[in-house]
Amino acid sequence: MKFNWGTGIFIFLILFLLACTVFMIFAARQGINLVHKDYYEKGVNYTEQMEIDARSVEYKNAFKITNTDKQFIVDIENSLSLKIDSGNLILFRPSNSKLDILLTVEQQTQQITFKKEDLINGRYILKFYWYSEGLKYEVRQPVNVQ
Repeated sequence: MKFNWGTGIFIFLILFLLACTVFMIFAARQGINLVHKDYYEKGVNYTEQMEIDARSVEYKNAFKITNTDKQFIVDIENSLSLKIDSGNLILFRPSNSKLDILLTVEQQTQQITFKKEDLINGRYILKFYWYSEGLKYEVRQPVNVQ
């Protein structure tokens, strides 16, 4: 068989279509991890989030994080813990939403402890949402678990 330019174009097209098919199968198998399940609604209501962030600035350093061998400890300043009506603490894992941990925070809680066996090493984002006198507050802080 003689190899000419028509045969070369045909082989190129076959290889190109095969590569496209492989890429589409690869892309279809990838997981979709949005930060929130209601991601688009949160985008529409971003003005409300900006107001929450502005209210919460004074509490940005109200947390002390301790990383021991067996525990991951979050200490809340006493002045803030007295103001909390209710809240949630989330250890958000950006790379895999299945590894997120959610805890409910009761009134006047000053310390929250996570067992290291429940966490894997790497980067988390500590998100603390709470309500005080009917207003929502939120603080985010990146943490590394080792």
